[in-house]
Amino acid sequence: MSTIAAIGGGRYDNGEIFPILMHTVSLSGKQEPNLLYVPTAGFDYIIGDEVIADMFRQCGCKIGTLFLTDVRLTEADIRRKIMGADIIYAGGGSLNFLMTTWKATKADKYFKEAYESGKILSGCGAGAMCWFSEGMDIAGKEKSPVFIDCLGLLPYSCCTEFEKENRRCFEEKVKTRNYDGLALESGTAAVFKDGETYSLGADGKKAALEERARIFKNS
Repeated sequence: MSTIAAIGGGRYDNGEIFPILMHTVSLSGKQEPNLLYVPTAGFDYIIGDEVIADMFRQCGCKIGTLFLTDVRLTEADIRRKIMGADIIYAGGGSLNFLMTTWKATKADKYFKEAYESGKILSGCGAGAMCWFSEGMDIAGKEKSPVFIDCLGLLPYSCCTEFEKENRRCFEEKVKTRNYDGLALESGTAAVFKDGETYSLGADGKKAALEERARIFKNS
């Protein structure tokens, strides 16, 4: 069983994506699943992230955190934490920093192993794009769109927070890429589960992927 629940963005403090998180947790089939929070994209700065942990606790999860900027962690430590989770949730922030850190620590290969072993992979913003072949990040002083190579578990070029003006260029830019584009707005999610694909809205209800996501052909 391979599952990815990619959330396009949204606020935690007003409960906007809480139904999506509830649905994601329910996919584990466990009453008290172990959830591993991975805040790499936020440079492992978690002040203010308490609301995320509280939401997952409300869903019945036991929470652990993986700080990949902690130089004391060994590769064995990283693998043990990742493979000990039922659900892995990556936070938002810089997609480039996330992927650079995951590759440097070799966490990338253990996230792939987790996917192949049936763990649920999820995340919001950069933490959603990281599971795809590539994601479009907004980076640098100019806040320019850049494409970042990601884990490649799903063959799409992904863009989150597509409702924002500086993300709308994704529709045209993806035409020059090697993958079709998947664009998600805040308050929506795309779920890929054992060959089944569907979308979720802020109400937590399932719908066809195309109802809440935009699919753009790369040619």
